[in-house]
Amino acid sequence: MDIDTRSSGKRVTPASSETTARGWHHWGLRGALAALAAFMALTAIPSAIFVVPTMPRAALQKGVLALFPDYTIPALGLGVLCGGAALLAFALMIVRPQFGALASASAGVFMIAFELVEIVVVGFTPAQSPGQVQAWLQVVYLVLGAVLVVLGARLWKAETGSYALRWPLV
Repeated sequence: MDIDTRSSGKRVTPASSETTARGWHHWGLRGALAALAAFMALTAIPSAIFVVPTMPRAALQKGVLALFPDYTIPALGLGVLCGGAALLAFALMIVRPQFGALASASAGVFMIAFELVEIVVVGFTPAQSPGQVQAWLQVVYLVLGAVLVVLGARLWKAETGSYALRWPLV
């Protein structure tokens, strides 16, 4: 019996999803989401602690509705919902990218909701005072929330193969 020692022309590589190191899939998308979530957490949590409570109360009556008597609820919403969700998304992006994708999209939705409520309560600051430094922040954080939602959905599809939310997550 002869043994064929010639190469068959096929390359044998361990490139299947089972054999490659977990965590290196979609690293660019995961890195972008982790960076955006970290930025959101590092700006939302300190803002909720230091900036929001020191704002003048008169700003709460500038918008369409006067929903809050003081800044307690808005500060909690910004710090816990927006900042906390972004911090959770950052941590999960490292250890469980599927859950990180969902947490990133949730953090984006929370930020969009916070900014829309802020616009209703405080008003759209670029329209009121375009010369102020903080006038562009509402737009920046609305865009940041939208980017987190879109990239979170894209990572979810890349990790699971579908946009559908299936349980149990593996």
